Amino acid sequence: MRIEPEQYRRVGACLAAVRRRAKLTQTEAAERLGRRQTFVSEIERGLRRVDVLEIVLISRALGANPAQLLAEIHEVTGSVVAGSKPHSPKRRPKAR
Repeated sequence: MRIEPEQYRRVGACLAAVRRRAKLTQTEAAERLGRRQTFVSEIERGLRRVDVLEIVLISRALGANPAQLLAEIHEVTGSVVAGSKPHSPKRRPKAR
């Protein structure tokens, strides 16, 4: 599986949109996270990778619903990451 840099930019754009909806500056968001403004800036520009736990913490700090944010990220990044194959669940044999 390969994740393209554009995917990180899209994640960052979603996080920036949530921050703007909360009417916060990058500095204010960073203060809520106990981080520096550059941390927020790098995420929003797709220069810093964030894991799912960080996304949950960031969304809570911004007063957003983590599940909604993850759904937005899923929508803008596509259901299949570039270069990966779709997951197909194993089927159970039919009962006789």
